[in-house]
Amino acid sequence: MSDARELQAIREIAHAFLVAEQPGDVQQFALDRVTPLLGATFSLVMQLGDDGELLRPVAQHEWPAPYRQWIGALRVRVGDGPSGVAVAERRLVEIVDLFEAPGLDVWHEVARELGFRSILAAPLETAEGPIGAVAFYFADATRVSDEQRALVRLVADQLAGATDKSRRAEALRRANAALAEANAELEGQAQQWQSAQRARDASESLVVDALLALTGNDDARAPGDRLQAVHALAVAAREYVEATQPAFGLQEADVDPREALQLAVAHWRGRAPMVPVLVDEPTVILPTMRADAATLQRTLQLVLGLGVAGAATDGGQVRAGIRLGRGFLAIQVAWDGRAMFEEAAPGPGRAPLGILRVSPEALRWDASDPYAEARRPVTAVDLPLARALVTRQGGDLRLDASEGASAIRELLLVFPVEAERD
Repeated sequence: MSDARELQAIREIAHAFLVAEQPGDVQQFALDRVTPLLGATFSLVMQLGDDGELLRPVAQHEWPAPYRQWIGALRVRVGDGPSGVAVAERRLVEIVDLFEAPGLDVWHEVARELGFRSILAAPLETAEGPIGAVAFYFADATRVSDEQRALVRLVADQLAGATDKSRRAEALRRANAALAEANAELEGQAQQWQSAQRARDASESLVVDALLALTGNDDARAPGDRLQAVHALAVAAREYVEATQPAFGLQEADVDPREALQLAVAHWRGRAPMVPVLVDEPTVILPTMRADAATLQRTLQLVLGLGVAGAATDGGQVRAGIRLGRGFLAIQVAWDGRAMFEEAAPGPGRAPLGILRVSPEALRWDASDPYAEARRPVTAVDLPLARALVTRQGGDLRLDASEGASAIRELLLVFPVEAERD
């Protein structure tokens, strides 16, 4: 499987996610593109039922013709077989040779009838848990490569996202129907759902736009370099989905903001030593703040990373500092260097006018770039992800765009604290 073919498949699936009306459209499209790319004989997408115990087929590619008419009756119990185990244990399951694998004797007859020997199964997961599985079946004993496994994981994430998006849209439609009955309580809830839906849709469009840019012909970098950027984007996108779910939890404790900032600075000094990161030490004693230490740490790494990527030029540098005000604590990250943001172009299926996004050009790097390590970990999702994490902690991420997105060279995180400056 060539990197160029994988990039083309990812691009096509990302485009299908953007325009598809139903999750089944994306599921079928993905199977039709990826199954031959992997060299699999046939494939299947299964959805978890409302009982949370049985998987049922919702899409297939080249399922053996003699058995195709009965595929609708197929049910797989969670925990049984490779697909059931993938859902139960929320992991990729690879069976190189089913007839040699221990504990799968019960599947031998089915494998002989359908004509497969190897299986690669991945769970479809959302922040709320697994919702199904995608499985690829091979006629011969097959050991897939790391790149093929990464492709299957990315496809599984896209399929899960399409299904979750459809479910959220259906929930929104039900809320709007209830709103027509003039129920005041439901009206307030529907408005909250609509606001959350708009924010998620805007960020999803940023992800899809970034995928299309990374897999398009305009990017002249080597396919391997672009695949690294695609995989980093997929990880950040999953973090964003989790951070915007109602069930997202925080383990709050008293956290020293100075220590949290120093750890984030140390992370980037180690990761991108070619970009100076200066710290303006506060002259007053800082109070502790109530926060989830890991979430705060990740937030500061994201914001500093945007500054480091912006300062990844000759003579560029980052300045970070903390100041204490009346009832608030502000963490400032500023940089000298290139513009990092632009206003997203509106359009069908795109973010609305006024939404800022990380400029694709600011993130572009290649193996010969002396600042590659400063840009490599930063993705198009880092700004909305940082904003979501700050909001979860009761704070606010502020940017001054009064002079245009290209003029922004500072990010400000503001958190409420009980102590006040004298």
